[in-house]
Amino acid sequence: MSDLDAVGPAVLVVDDEAGMRDTLTDIFIDAGYRVSSAGDGFEALDRLREGHFDVVIMDMRMPGKDGVSTLEEMGPPPPPVIMITAYAVDEQLRRAAASHAYAVLHKPFGVPHLLRLVETALNATPEDGTRQ
Repeated sequence: MSDLDAVGPAVLVVDDEAGMRDTLTDIFIDAGYRVSSAGDGFEALDRLREGHFDVVIMDMRMPGKDGVSTLEEMGPPPPPVIMITAYAVDEQLRRAAASHAYAVLHKPFGVPHLLRLVETALNATPEDGTRQ
C-alpha cells in the first residue's frame, strides 16, 4: 500500500502482520503523511534503496529478517527508526539501541502518542543531539 503522492513527510511502515501494517498506513495517511509499506525486512531495505523516507516505523520481530537486523543493515545515517514490539527481549532492545533506533514503542500504544513520537523524531536533528 502506498500514498507517496501526498505532500507531507514520507513514512515507511514495516510489519509482517497485514492488519497492523494497514492500520498504521491508514493512521499516517489520515494524518497527512506520504506512506509506503513493507511486509518484512528484505522488502523494507528494497523500499529504502528506491526512495527517501523521513521516518521508519518498524516491527521488531518479523520472520526472515527482523526489524533490528534490518536497522543494522540500513547504514548510516538512517532516517529515525521507531521500533514497535509486543514482546521484545532484553537482547533485542540492546541491539536496537546500539543500532541507533530512535525509540522503541511497546504494543498496545495510543495513536496520539505514536503521532507525537513521529513528530518529535521528524523535528530532531543530529546536530542538536536529540536524535539517537
